[in-house]
Amino acid sequence: MSGPERSPVKQFTMLAGPQPEDPFEVYARVGSVQPFWTDSPSDVDGYWVVTRYADVRKVLRNPDGAFSSEEAFIPKISMPNPMLPTESDPPDTRKYRSILLSEMTPDKVDPLEPRMREVCAEIIDSFRDRGHCDVVTDFAREYPIRIFVEFFGLPPERREEFRNHAHTFLHSPPQRPTTWTAIRTIVAEELASKRRSPKRDLLSAIANGEIDGELIDMETATNIAATVFLGGLDTLPSNIAWSLRYLTTHPKLRSQLVEDPSLTPHAVEEFLRFFSVANPVRRAVRDVEVGSTLIRGGDRLFLIMGCADRDEAEFEDAGCVRFDRAVNRHIAFGAGGHRCLGSHLARHELVVALNGWHAKIPEYRMPKDATLSFNGGVLAIASLPLEWDVTNA
Repeated sequence: MSGPERSPVKQFTMLAGPQPEDPFEVYARVGSVQPFWTDSPSDVDGYWVVTRYADVRKVLRNPDGAFSSEEAFIPKISMPNPMLPTESDPPDTRKYRSILLSEMTPDKVDPLEPRMREVCAEIIDSFRDRGHCDVVTDFAREYPIRIFVEFFGLPPERREEFRNHAHTFLHSPPQRPTTWTAIRTIVAEELASKRRSPKRDLLSAIANGEIDGELIDMETATNIAATVFLGGLDTLPSNIAWSLRYLTTHPKLRSQLVEDPSLTPHAVEEFLRFFSVANPVRRAVRDVEVGSTLIRGGDRLFLIMGCADRDEAEFEDAGCVRFDRAVNRHIAFGAGGHRCLGSHLARHELVVALNGWHAKIPEYRMPKDATLSFNGGVLAIASLPLEWDVTNA
């Protein structure tokens, strides 16, 4: 990038697409350190890498408006329409989020739990008696999407199509513009139908929502709905897979959850911290210091949540999973004005997933010859084979 030099400078490659190595182990080698500049081969202009908890949280909370979520992509991608409310700044962010807030409250989400348990049990029963499965394809991707399409208001017979679009967008940056257009086309059709004939679902709430006392225009509604579509279809499968993979190698912790399911909400919070899968990007709108590092206006910042949420300066025994962690201020769902609106729903689904799994398959293991593969972007396990003794399941 032309202009003033940035310092310090380090070699760094953002993980995107298929990965041969556990991405959390790769980022762990970066550590929680002073922000550094990288002239990455994956991006023409270079960007800052921010890993310390305090620094990441400051950028996310953005108390003085020094950082923008608009035009904040790494690598730089020209999107035909903005992702809303993700790619917006105050006061517009609050207006867009107001369309969704009332639909994501505990009063709306808590009644879904019996349906979550029912769907979870049905899926596990479909493979339990065969003694093996691929957790990612057979369970982690299947369970959340069945809940999501009902909550969102999408036709369930198209859920495989929806899932493929979300996976492509989040893990294949070069294909994002075309995939985003395809997703917008899907939700635009559904929104038009929901405006004519509203149902009791999230798409109907978006289609008939108001901003500043006026009915939302369909262009804005489509951008909001398409963004929610992406948020509901990929991060949760990643969370489920990372959690079960960890429990295969830590049988004492697994036994705790099997014997006392009331511990599972605590376990979920710790897994969210230890496996923070999203890595947001921000753009500085003016010169600003992060820690002791000067960030120039226009520079982009890559925030590694998996490093921030394992920062020893914030978390005691940060490198260990502890279900008895008394204070857990993780930022897996973000912080500030863009904090994830679906966090309550995600927590519910994760608790149900782990309790449902352990109720039916309390003992499980990875096959000795198992080879794992991973994805960057939203940090994910691409395949997780597990097996168990059917007589013990």
